[in-house]
Order: sequence, then structure tokens, then C-alpha cells
Amino acid sequence: MQTRSIRTLGIIIFFFGILIGLLLSVTAVWGDYEGLSYFYTGAGYSSFNGLNCPILMTRSETGIIYAGFDNSSDQEIEPYYEVTISGKASMRKFEGQFAVPAHSSKSIQWTVDSNDIDLGFFIFIDMQVLPVAGFSTREDNCGIVMLDLTGPTGGQVLDLTLTASLLSIVIGFGLWENAADKNIKAAGNLPRAMKTLGIMVLLAMLTSFLGWWLAGVLFGVLTILLLVINLRLVVEV
Repeated sequence: MQTRSIRTLGIIIFFFGILIGLLLSVTAVWGDYEGLSYFYTGAGYSSFNGLNCPILMTRSETGIIYAGFDNSSDQEIEPYYEVTISGKASMRKFEGQFAVPAHSSKSIQWTVDSNDIDLGFFIFIDMQVLPVAGFSTREDNCGIVMLDLTGPTGGQVLDLTLTASLLSIVIGFGLWENAADKNIKAAGNLPRAMKTLGIMVLLAMLTSFLGWWLAGVLFGVLTILLLVINLRLVVEV
């Protein structure tokens, strides 16, 4: 009886971790997708891939946005950029240009806060880099999800929930595996399904955190399908 209770507890903890991880992945994808839609013009520029934004922020904090420029050529380049930031009343826009020596990198940064919120609980940033060193015009954008919290920062909330997700998946699976009887392990379906589900939700979080929202959506959908399969296997056991 005690073994069965431990096995049940392990299952509950494991799926709790999976659900937190899936929620984090969906949140990151949601922000970036809304940002893409917010600034969509149909221009079809190449991707810049240098913009780095927080995934979560609280309304009381100031967030820092980074943009990195790499120069792998043998000559100095002077990229010219234009940035647009959402806002309650109107959008902020600024531009600039600086030199990046050959075979080196430079970054710029700026801040955003609650005055930049639009659509209720998002901050959107769009960056365009004009043609330079053989590149055509490139563009990158992102969306930050705002939380109605006081005290912790968005980064602290993300770190805490991510840690809770990872620990719950590992501890939950460990408890279940140690308490599962030999017949369940021999059948092999549920242990393999749980491991696959854990890997899939990790991939969903990784790709969505990196801003690869299409891959994040794909792995998120696969996670949901595997979650349903796992729940059915648990019920059958």
C-alpha cells in the first residue's frame, strides 16, 4: 500500500513538472508570436537573430533589451539600426549607427518599462538593420509577457518556475520508478513514454526560450499529444 502511494505521488509530481514546463513554453511562444503579428507588414525581410529580450517582466520593473552585432568579415562595418517599441499612447522609435571592427562583436542595449505596454499585458520590440557588409535589410522582433506581481522580477519568476519544473520531472520520475513493480517496468511502455514526454517538454522550453517559436509550437503540440498518451497509460496501469 505504501509503495502504491509513493508511485502515485511520483506520478503527480512528474506531471506537475510537465505542466509547468508546457506553460512556460506556451508563454514564451505566445509573446514572440504576438510580437511578430504586432509589427507584421508583409515586407519579408531576412532574420536578424541578434535581438535578446526578457520572456517575463513585472509591471514594476525595468527590463533591459540587448542587440548583438557580429562582424566576421575582414573589414570594419557600421550597421545602422532602427528600433520600434510599443506603448500605451504611442510607439517609441529610435535609431543609431556604430562601428564594429573586423572579426569582433559589439552589442547595444536599452530599457523598457510599464509605459511600453500594449494590448493589456505585452511589450513589443521590433528592430531593423539596414543593408551592411553583404547583408540585405534584416529584422527581428520579440514580445515580453507582463505579470501583475509585486516583489519578484520576471527573471526570478522564470528561474523559479523553470527550476520547479525540472526538479519535479526528475524527482517525480525517480519516485515512480523506484516504487513501480517489476511487471510495470518489464512492460516498458509507460517508462519509455514518461522519458519521451520529459525530453519533449525540455525541447519545447529550450526552443521557445531561444525565440524559435515555430519549433516551440511543434514541440509543444507533441508534448500535449504525449501527455495524453501518458495519462492513458497511467490509467491502464
